[in-house]
Amino acid sequence: MAITLIKSGKKKGHYRVRIQPVDRTTGKTIKIPSVITNGTTRSEAVNLETKLWAKFHDEVKIENQMLDQPLSEAFQKYVDECHDNDRWEDSTYYDWQYTAKLIKKFFGRQKIKDVREADVNSFAHDYVKKHKTRVAKHTTIDRQLQNIRSFFNKMRQYGLTVNPVPESALSQFFRKGDMTIPDKKYVFTSDEVNAIRTTLFAELKNTPFIYWGSRLAILIALDTGMRPQEIQALRWDEFTKEGGFTVLSIDDSWCERSKKFNGHLKARMHGESRKTLSISSELLDVLKDYHQKQESILNRKKLVNDNNLVLLNLTDFVRCSEGLPIAQRTMNDMLKRTAKKVEVNNGSLAVTMYTCRHTVATKLGNTPNMSYPWAASRLGHSLQMFMRTYVHPDKDLNQSMLELAVTANN
Repeated sequence: MAITLIKSGKKKGHYRVRIQPVDRTTGKTIKIPSVITNGTTRSEAVNLETKLWAKFHDEVKIENQMLDQPLSEAFQKYVDECHDNDRWEDSTYYDWQYTAKLIKKFFGRQKIKDVREADVNSFAHDYVKKHKTRVAKHTTIDRQLQNIRSFFNKMRQYGLTVNPVPESALSQFFRKGDMTIPDKKYVFTSDEVNAIRTTLFAELKNTPFIYWGSRLAILIALDTGMRPQEIQALRWDEFTKEGGFTVLSIDDSWCERSKKFNGHLKARMHGESRKTLSISSELLDVLKDYHQKQESILNRKKLVNDNNLVLLNLTDFVRCSEGLPIAQRTMNDMLKRTAKKVEVNNGSLAVTMYTCRHTVATKLGNTPNMSYPWAASRLGHSLQMFMRTYVHPDKDLNQSMLELAVTANN
């Protein structure tokens, strides 16, 4: 702490007052801006110093009250506030609510200020042991640690100086031998995509149209790479022409858990739309036929498609009357059945609707002269996410790339 007389400049004759409290946890000086007196007497400077200390101690008292709470209670309160204020999607809320449940069970009444890195390390190992789960990026334990770290970062405004959850917590808490590589994503080959398409189009000709929904969803996904929740929310008025092609201009997605529309696309504001890749002419013709059939049966059943959904659930008229689309599980089950039928060589890797998305992205990423920013935009991603997460080596290029590599080395 210091009271210093200013000997030059515009404030000559005034006093600069600075207090330098020390953090009891780290032993480091807490940086607080100095203040210059209005007058030129030392007594004013002493009074100002007293006020600065009083203000600091008041703030510390508030901070101590916050950090003196049990972690489980403060975390649950934070989750409830975010949910009540509509700051989160339902899926985010459910994820954080699960973290709150785990914290309550493991940490009990332990206070925020008393939680150390060793405690969080023990929590992580306890979770992995009891749930027999893998340790890898994007796994459940990874998400729990990210949520807890985010919460403790929020506590910095209340004076928390050390976050007990380090960056890259998994690599800090677990040995490499305890960790597994993240699941690889299967990507359909071009032959497999063609086989799936051929099979589905053939089945449409011999299947009652009320059962077309899941097949159409897969065909749309293979053309556009759309997320399944975007396909569920697809409306008939979102088909538009662009440069001689038919694309979709979408602005909404469906939440399977809460059975309602999100009101926006992933990581986008309400009302913000994006255009997709184009729909093939063959699929477009089938969709036009399906639209007519859909309107006809709705008229006969005296039902109204209030949301103008393309994939309205027509096999369950209770769900249909409620305006619900086909379920993601139905799409995934149909895709798995079809993949097995055409003998997709996925080995132990999962096949889901997101396999279609990864396949489309990979084909785009391995196409010569493709604009990656354009492709990323059509899939609804940043360029970084597009390249890091969705673009994989294309097996269809293995032979030509090997031949090119041999040529380059000779």
